[in-house]
Amino acid sequence: MEDHDLTRYEITKPTYLSLLQEIDKLLNLSSNLNKSDLSEIETIFNNVTENIDRLTNQMDFQKSTMFFITILNTIVRMSAISGSDILISRQAFQSMYEKLNYFIMYILNEKDCSPMFANDILDSIFLNLVIDDFVEICFKRLLSNETISTIGFVTTNEEFSQYDRIDFPKIIEQYIGHANTCVSIAVIRSKYEFSNRYSSLMIYLQEFINNYLTTANHHHIRTRLLYVIASILTLIWNLTDKIALIPIFIDTGYIQKSIEWICTDIFASHINILGNPIISIIHNLSRDKIGLKQLRTKKTFDILMERKQLINDENNEDLTKVFGRAVIALAVNDEQSENNKKFILDTSEILYQSCKDANQDVELKSDGYHLSELLELLHRAFTNTYVIKHILEDMDNEKSAVIQYFAELFLSFYGVLLDPEPDELEKRAVKYLVKILLQISSYPEYLKELIENNQFYIIIQSLANRSQRDDVKRIWCNIQQIMIPNVPKKEMSPMIYISYDYTDEEFCREFVKELRKKSTIPIWIDYENVELCDGMWEYVSSTILSATVVIILVSTAYVESTDKFQELSYIISTNKSRDENKGLIIVTMEPNFNFKRSWMKDLLHDKIMIPYDNNIGYMASNVCEQMGVSKKSLVKSLRCQVRNVQRKTVQSDGFTENFESSPTPTKAYVQKESPNKTNDTNILSTSKKESKNCIAAGLMTQTGSAGDLTWM
Repeated sequence: MEDHDLTRYEITKPTYLSLLQEIDKLLNLSSNLNKSDLSEIETIFNNVTENIDRLTNQMDFQKSTMFFITILNTIVRMSAISGSDILISRQAFQSMYEKLNYFIMYILNEKDCSPMFANDILDSIFLNLVIDDFVEICFKRLLSNETISTIGFVTTNEEFSQYDRIDFPKIIEQYIGHANTCVSIAVIRSKYEFSNRYSSLMIYLQEFINNYLTTANHHHIRTRLLYVIASILTLIWNLTDKIALIPIFIDTGYIQKSIEWICTDIFASHINILGNPIISIIHNLSRDKIGLKQLRTKKTFDILMERKQLINDENNEDLTKVFGRAVIALAVNDEQSENNKKFILDTSEILYQSCKDANQDVELKSDGYHLSELLELLHRAFTNTYVIKHILEDMDNEKSAVIQYFAELFLSFYGVLLDPEPDELEKRAVKYLVKILLQISSYPEYLKELIENNQFYIIIQSLANRSQRDDVKRIWCNIQQIMIPNVPKKEMSPMIYISYDYTDEEFCREFVKELRKKSTIPIWIDYENVELCDGMWEYVSSTILSATVVIILVSTAYVESTDKFQELSYIISTNKSRDENKGLIIVTMEPNFNFKRSWMKDLLHDKIMIPYDNNIGYMASNVCEQMGVSKKSLVKSLRCQVRNVQRKTVQSDGFTENFESSPTPTKAYVQKESPNKTNDTNILSTSKKESKNCIAAGLMTQTGSAGDLTWM
């Protein structure tokens, strides 16, 4: 008899399919509750609780996980229904949810959860929130829930016990927490697919956070809701850790909102909970060029520094580190107060030590930060002259241990540059390591120590001969400048090289146009000669060497560009081949321009400077005057050219046709060039040819007067 009952029990045990069917009933049953429904719902809860372990053992890992995620999705939907508190409060639900939640946490934290599988779980959670705008229903339910304890009201053990019970806000907090864990493991397959699917979800999350932080009374904050907000902010923090996803958050307005959140009273009064995620989001957004520009435009650095005392008062090491990294990422000015300088220097020292720690870690991580991110921040920090000198100058030793560390680190990682399918994070780490070495090589006193490492010298020389290695080529150019002894100046054909930041191209084009009207000296400008891509430095560097005059168009964007720092350093190092008085001319592109960076002041303080004027033509005239191109010589030059044109026209009726049919100078396509082939001659001949055509075209298409001569 007992055997018969046991057999019947085994047969009636629910399978995962029958259990799913029962779970599906929950939504219908919970929508119109009555006493009989409560009993059936409790039976379903008990069935789930009793069969989790058995079904887990019967199914493979992935199948069982997705099965229980499906159950969790349904439970969350059921919990969001108005009036569901009566279900959530029952012991059967509490036991079931606790066991289900524990099982999912175990899977994500203990089991070997692959990135692709974590991505599947994340998709399941996000889609559940997106379908039927369920996330909006959840947030309305959260904001309308009045059963939650408030800070300062929990006083007795009995109340603590009540506080620890599962309720809807805690369900949402933990649900978002599971998504957080998945994000940290997952590899996002496609940012475009993510954007199409979940941009609306990111906007809903932003609106909910904003509604809470900007409208709630910070004296009566509901504890549960505060932790839900923190969980959502942490999710955004983890998502913006993915470089590819950052543009999505920039496009959906997270920069402006993050700044507003920092300024709220709730942030100030609960900085211990909200500080880390919000400041980390800002730091992550700054890793994108557009994001960095927007954050700097909105003076986010100054806003952060207003919260510095609050950060200090917390005496929280992790929060201080996060704050320091964001400050370094956003700093735009060397001219900081001594107090701020000390903070930035201390943070830079921590970053350097973290780099060393990460290098010793199997996963290349320190405090949760990958080596690539730490090197990127250190690269940003080194744009401040006082930081790089502080870190590199080891007063106890004649040779800097720091410089040798970076050289050795490069020797252990440079193979990534040769790998056809490199790890993306390692590739990014090497990218910023090379940029740091380039920064070091821009200081002659540090470069000498760098090239004492023979192996480093050989590897840099070898890599510089390969295509698409712009920063390495820049390092090699710096090395060559220090290795080649001073030689007497040689007579060179006049040529102007113009250095500018790409964001100022519109101004640059107008300036070049005006300059060509006033000077016959050939002008070399990159957008006319090379495609703007990685690998153009071999063209630019040789042109700088050949230029008799270099014009620097300085702006805020130019000052903030680390690439321009390297270019300007190289220009200064090669200036010995030019006229000391007029070989380098600075043109400011903004009224009341401020250098902001001490490195630029140090390099340019004694150079000729043309102030900004609303009339670009007037600025071009001032440049010509500084170059020694007087109005009288300009008129004389124009007369000679006109006579030559007239003479050739008389000699050949086909001059115009020949001129018009002459081939247009073509740009050099950097990516197609052989790495061992030098192109100095081609560059110069192309630029001269183009300049002559521009002058001739100007003479033939414009009408004006020079003295008593009318010309066309």
